[in-house]
This record gives sequence, C-alpha cells and structure tokens, in this order.
Amino acid sequence: MADHSVKPNTNSKLSFTSQNHNVTKREKEKKKDKKCEFEFCKVCKLNHNQGPRHKYFPNHKTALSSFLCRFQNKINDVRFFLRNPNVFRPEHADRNRFWCVFCDTDVDELDSSFACENAINHLAGGHHLKNLKHFLWQYGAKMDQLDKYRISETDLTKWEKKCESLKVEAMVAPTEGSGLKYGASNEMSIRYLIQDSLKFRTLVQIFMRLIFQIQVC
Repeated sequence: MADHSVKPNTNSKLSFTSQNHNVTKREKEKKKDKKCEFEFCKVCKLNHNQGPRHKYFPNHKTALSSFLCRFQNKINDVRFFLRNPNVFRPEHADRNRFWCVFCDTDVDELDSSFACENAINHLAGGHHLKNLKHFLWQYGAKMDQLDKYRISETDLTKWEKKCESLKVEAMVAPTEGSGLKYGASNEMSIRYLIQDSLKFRTLVQIFMRLIFQIQVC
C-alpha cells in the first residue's frame, strides 16, 4: 500500500533561512553605508566620513578647545552686564548682536531696555540649555562644563531684581530741565521742595502788595 503522508519540504526552510541571511546582510550594509556618509563638523569646519569616532581625534579636540574658548569670551562680555546692568541706548542696537553657536541663532538687542538683555535671557532659556547639551554630547565636550556656556536661573533672578531697581531709580531721577530733584535722599528733597514753595508764595505776596500800593498812589 502506498504511503500518502506528506514529507516536510526542507527546501522551503533553506529558502527562508537564506532570505533572513540576505535581509540581515542588507541591514549591515546599510548601517555601514550610514557610517560612511559625509557629515559637516562645525567645530573643525570640514566634511568627514569618520562617523562618531571623529570627535576623539586629536585635531578635533584641539579645534573644539579653541571653539569653546572663543564663545566663552563672548559670554564673559555678556556676564559683565549680568553683574552690572546698564540702561541700553537704542542707537547702540546695531552694534550689539550675539551669535549663539550652540543654537545657530542671531540674538539682537533692537527691543532691549538694558544692555545684553536679550542675550542674557537667551543664555538662561531652556531651548539654549537643550541645544547646549546636544552640542557637548555630539562634539565630545565635557558635560561638567555646562555652566560655563549658560546663565543660571539664580543669576537671572538677581539680574532682574537689579534691573527693577534701576527702573525705579529712573522713575524718581531728576527730570532734565526741571528744578525738582529726587533720588536716594528723597525725604530731604521733598523737604527742600516744600521750603522753596513757601518762599515762592511769600515773594509773590510781597510783589502783589507792592503792585497794589503803586496803583493806589
């Protein structure tokens, strides 16, 4: 009697295994191609196909050190006005621009009331912090240097309080052309102002009496 049982097809298993091997091979080739793709290093200012290992090369590390040093000099200029807020003059707006290399953003001061106001707020912002972390990771810088290239919330709060004090002082400062003086010695100024008013009234009364006497005569 003939055996009608179906035997497993070993060829189909071999075919399936071969397909999996081909898929895995193609994925590896794709990954290899990705590693070989050219990318631009903004630190070294060149295109390379070295992949992530590029950031460990001595030339890159040297370029990174110079890159961060230049930006830190810019931040030091901003920190000067962070410690010493100064009222900003509109005519200086065009000369006060800040290019953030971490965010690829040009920060201007066209609407600022204080020197480097927009730059300070930018360096203290969450968007800058996010881009800064990504930059340090991407280009191989140390994460413990994070605070060198940003402004903390504590320093921002201190700066804002100083700015508010300057605004108050500006409101009570002497007005150009007027004889009124306001400032730190506010009580003395008010006292002298009252005395001057009384003297003025007395002089007016004397003057009016003289005019009346002349008219009567």
